[in-house]
Amino acid sequence: MLAVLVIDHRVAFLFLVLLSLSTAVPLALGWVRVLPEEPLPFGNEKELRRQISHKSHADELLNKRRDPLAIVLLVCVTLSYTSQLPGVPREVGIGSIPTLIPHNSTGWITFGATWFLVFVPGFAAVYSIIRPNFLRVPLIAAGFLVLLLWLFGPPLHAALEAVS
Repeated sequence: MLAVLVIDHRVAFLFLVLLSLSTAVPLALGWVRVLPEEPLPFGNEKELRRQISHKSHADELLNKRRDPLAIVLLVCVTLSYTSQLPGVPREVGIGSIPTLIPHNSTGWITFGATWFLVFVPGFAAVYSIIRPNFLRVPLIAAGFLVLLLWLFGPPLHAALEAVS
């Protein structure tokens, strides 16, 4: 690979870490928006009443804009991101498939699963651009960054392994 010849292993490590961490930030923000907010543990009565009146109005607005497909896309983009993390064993799930499906189908299943994990982040980004939802910004950012991780991850890993 050309990246092995061109990129120093320290620079490859820096780029890989920056890309991985910058991808994790929009995913974390997306999960924060999906998970419900916890009530305050202590507070005076006036503040609680005011928050309840504001929360009921905010909950109505939030329920109208909540898109179940956006949540499913966030789950899929998160799975795609986690499959690109270094050290994640990819053979664990695929190793049990030949017991259920004949051996010649394993290659096709691996190929299909890989392309699904590559396709989903791009689809999530385009879906969020076209159709506004409550996860619009995190899905757009995470989708593009996960695609960049899929594109630049293998050459950066190869540059890191060339040192060994």
